[in-house]
Amino acid sequence: MKRIVMFAAAALLLAAGCTKIDYVGKQFAPTTDVAVFFSLDDVKREYEVMGHLTATADDMVSAEKMQEDILKKAREKGADAVVILGLDRYATSSPASWSETTETKKTESGTKTTKSGTTSAGTEEKKEIRATFLKYR
Repeated sequence: MKRIVMFAAAALLLAAGCTKIDYVGKQFAPTTDVAVFFSLDDVKREYEVMGHLTATADDMVSAEKMQEDILKKAREKGADAVVILGLDRYATSSPASWSETTETKKTESGTKTTKSGTTSAGTEEKKEIRATFLKYR
């Protein structure tokens, strides 16, 4: 039982520390050196936009960790540069759930049935970073 709890806790921590990356665009041979910009105006070389990326993570994941994951994806896709377009925070909510318990007890005058219930809905803080991948000409 103790192993199951430890495994579940480790799995939860791993899931909480992950960055989900959605990329749409072209792919080239992998690169090793990717420049980072925060505005397209700062890019002084000729380039083509090769794709766009959205990275999302729980609020517990640092923006620096998310940036590392974005740069890893950029190297894999063959980008020469990444332009970080912005960081947003938002709350997501899970659907409300209802839990009901029915208890029946025998009493001197017969049986007594008691129903009780609880409802819960959760919110989770998220981060999102949008970026553009560039390929130099």
